[in-house]
Amino acid sequence: MTGEADTLYQIGLGEQAAGRLDAAIAWFDAALRARPDFPEALCSGGYILQSRGYAAGALAFYDRALHFDPVYAVAWFNRGGLLLAHGNAEAALSCFDRACASQPEYAGAHCNRGAALYALGRLREAAEAYRQALGLQEDLPEAELNLGNALMRLGRNEEARQAYLRAIVLRSDYALAFCGLGIVAKELGHFDEAMRAFDQSLCLAPDSEEARCNKGCLQLLLGDFAEGWEGYEYRWAEGRRPVPASAARLYLNDAARLAGQKILVVHDHGLGDAIQFFRYVVLLAQAGAEIAFAGPRKLRRLFASSAAPIAWRNEEDLSGNFDAVLAISSLPRACFTRMDTIPSPIPYLRAEPERVALWRERLAGAGLKIGLCWRGNIDFRVDPRRSIPPESLLPLTKLEGISLFSLQKGANEAVPAALAERVRSFAKDFDDGPDAFIDTAALMVKLDLIVTCDTSIAHLAGALGRPVWVALRHVSEWRWMTERMDSPWYPTMRLFRCDDNDDWPALFEDIAVEIRRYFSS
Repeated sequence: MTGEADTLYQIGLGEQAAGRLDAAIAWFDAALRARPDFPEALCSGGYILQSRGYAAGALAFYDRALHFDPVYAVAWFNRGGLLLAHGNAEAALSCFDRACASQPEYAGAHCNRGAALYALGRLREAAEAYRQALGLQEDLPEAELNLGNALMRLGRNEEARQAYLRAIVLRSDYALAFCGLGIVAKELGHFDEAMRAFDQSLCLAPDSEEARCNKGCLQLLLGDFAEGWEGYEYRWAEGRRPVPASAARLYLNDAARLAGQKILVVHDHGLGDAIQFFRYVVLLAQAGAEIAFAGPRKLRRLFASSAAPIAWRNEEDLSGNFDAVLAISSLPRACFTRMDTIPSPIPYLRAEPERVALWRERLAGAGLKIGLCWRGNIDFRVDPRRSIPPESLLPLTKLEGISLFSLQKGANEAVPAALAERVRSFAKDFDDGPDAFIDTAALMVKLDLIVTCDTSIAHLAGALGRPVWVALRHVSEWRWMTERMDSPWYPTMRLFRCDDNDDWPALFEDIAVEIRRYFSS
């Protein structure tokens, strides 16, 4: 029966290779009737089920194959790929570990093991797994691409650039590799190379949302708002767009056209983005539009300080009839924003007087006061390199006659003793209620200066009209542009940029010098 089963299985493989999947399944079923304990046929049948979206059935086939052959590397590989595709990276990693252990020369298993490690944020291990795969099979463009992705997240940009270039040599039509090259070239400050790479990626894959978005962000970084906003409309991963793209155009300077317009604005990104672009919501409401804002409940109290007539609703509530429905980050595009027309009605947010009085009392006698924030979102997918290593702030501890305060909620990570001794923290009772930034805003009003990394604290200080200095990497996010020391978004903001090595300690030596000048003038 084994010979018959093998013959039936080989016929099925031929049908599968020809794309005749129904016929392939029929032959695999016939092989399994001849030999029920046939792991290869089970695995092949599971793969077809997986390709057709039947995840549970595919998993059952893989498990049955592994019951009969616990060291069957391909079954472990396929099982891991299915689990990884469904967001279970930890279980997927275990499968790829088993595949690599069963078949150490299996380059694809090492490559996918790297993908699982990457999804778990274990970037150094991911890079090593990709290198192992390439050591086993040099002509593996997917491994080079993924190696580039991991290295870029680790801040090893030139190494990442070389990995993307090797991927392109291996596959000249590799749109994803050109897109990766564009991203890392932008990070290195090679803006012309980045633009060429994005254009090539789009030439190969015109519908690539990743390439469109990243090209748009580069255009915004370089001040080309007319084109940049168009690309920025593709900033969501496929399927995650909170509302459909809108063709609405809103004329902030024409109250007659806005009066009575019913507009639903939907929160779409981080808290900093919401704060930055909430100015448009305020201006539209003040111009006579009927605005409903669907956003996080925790921001409602802060945003209500604008006193704009806005109907609040939860961010999942998109019901009702409106003349326009837009994501909040799409408002600059809808309002025709250009470099010289960025609206800056500063302040457009305000601290609550009762809270300000409370913090005035708590800070009494502190002398000159500086608020500090050095950590933003720690999720590796949100560019943790915007955060500042705490030891880099040590030059600020040498400033005399100045009190330092932490603006970070629950910032319990280890910091140098000299910094911990100088920086006063309010972690126990600081913004501990359901409303975000209420204490932070009030505290900012009583500070003489805010020094922060690129995070929501920077946007809040700018929206409140407080003096704020933002410490940036050499090539920063698009909203801070290039080379500028000021921000057209926030008139009270000053920008400080690292050199091309992102030397944070050197930057804070400079900031400490500027603080002395600031308070002595």
